[in-house]
Amino acid sequence: MEKNNRNSIISNFFWRFAEKIGAQGVNLIVSIVLARILAPDDYGTVALVTIFITISNVFVDGGLATALIQKKDADDLDFSSVFYCNIIMSVLFYCIIFFASPMIAKFYNNMQLISILRVLAISILIAGVKSIQNAYVSRKMIFKKFFICTLLGTIASAIIGILMAYKGYGVWALVVQQLTNITVDTVMLWIIVKWKPILKFSFNRLKKLYKFGWKMLCSRAYRCSV
Repeated sequence: MEKNNRNSIISNFFWRFAEKIGAQGVNLIVSIVLARILAPDDYGTVALVTIFITISNVFVDGGLATALIQKKDADDLDFSSVFYCNIIMSVLFYCIIFFASPMIAKFYNNMQLISILRVLAISILIAGVKSIQNAYVSRKMIFKKFFICTLLGTIASAIIGILMAYKGYGVWALVVQQLTNITVDTVMLWIIVKWKPILKFSFNRLKKLYKFGWKMLCSRAYRCSV
């Protein structure tokens, strides 16, 4: 029994390591290729927009996904409650960005940011769905499935991003690349991972999870601000 557990830990560590190295390796190659095609301003524009997306994702999750992983007796009601909460929060933050995008664009004196923000912010909605599947994979330690989904998303987005950049789409090549990555990754997780939400919701479960999650929220919010 102890030997099986040790082998399982080693196997999961290997797949987690392979997922990180594989994704970073592909992204490095893609970045080198795109850097030779796209203008520096394209990267600057997307980087500027990504700041708002990243901060929104921190507050959408609220540390609840990490709390699910840490909770010893987390069940379907816990996962489903966090799932529905994330959906509501992601819709809320998407609406905030959607309506605030003209003011942001005006502040940076770049009206192109309006459409870029509104399109790239769709990733907030997708991330709200994906975070629970990520938590389930981490809790069950089935990182081989995570490796498959991440690699497929990275490769698919790389191909699309390079093709669009080559065709002259500029900054939109980077926008679509990011959206493709998270979309393919999320769809594959939903196909491969067995967990699906149940039609139940509990504020009490959320409250208990948030007692731990708010610490993670503060930690991530601080890292984003630095």
